Amino acid sequence: MNDTTSLKAFFGFQQHPFPPACAPEPLFRSEVLDTALGHTQNALQSRLHVLVTAAAGLGKSSFCRLLMAELNPRDFRPLYLVGQPIGLADLLRGVAEALGLESSARKGKAAQLLSEGLEKIAAAAGPHPVVVLDESQQVPIEGIEFLRLLAESHHRTLLSLVLVADDAFARLLTRPALAPLAGRLALRVRLPALTPDQAADFVEHAFTTAGMTNILSPSALPALHAAATGSPRRLGAFLAAGMQRALEKRAQMLTDEIIQEVLDDHRP
Repeated sequence: MNDTTSLKAFFGFQQHPFPPACAPEPLFRSEVLDTALGHTQNALQSRLHVLVTAAAGLGKSSFCRLLMAELNPRDFRPLYLVGQPIGLADLLRGVAEALGLESSARKGKAAQLLSEGLEKIAAAAGPHPVVVLDESQQVPIEGIEFLRLLAESHHRTLLSLVLVADDAFARLLTRPALAPLAGRLALRVRLPALTPDQAADFVEHAFTTAGMTNILSPSALPALHAAATGSPRRLGAFLAAGMQRALEKRAQMLTDEIIQEVLDDHRP
């Protein structure tokens, strides 16, 4: 076999099962993730705000992608934003522009225009706006609270927030000064690490989605799951490295030996 054989040619996949940036469609769905999505959609039907937290690599972005895809456009107008350390005027302008509303670079004017625009959307009985704010911990908390206040007008919610953040954000919300915001997050969902059985399902799903059979030796899974601490992102990174190692060895299976070599290479 030619030494320059590509990973794709060697394993015969249609798309890499474990890409570094974005998981391929269809996304893996555990029962826990399905439950979280269902609870979130029910909360949004009641015009509530939602907080979704998880450690890094446990599926927050996948949650966002699935939620955006599943919200009925007849009922909701979902906006996906990635949190950045920006000023209040930029945050309000970003929401307004995503809704197709007029905005301003000045904080006061931007707030006024967004408030007026949300009132018009509500008066027209159009789909309810929902802001899915990924990486919410990156946004100044004062900006999120201001947006929440703007979204609630005359005892009705003009816009619902789905704050998707890390665990540190949830701890931040325990501060007494943030009690008003914390108290308005009616549903709180935490995405846990994958169990060993869920990890096995994740691996099977990834290979199937890529058009491959599962090439991971079942006996290698316990060590792999333990090293990844149930993180889909880390599982994928280890398996991608394992596939590269298998290519170098011209091995068609990810054996216990290959997986252990990868795990040894990644030990701190």
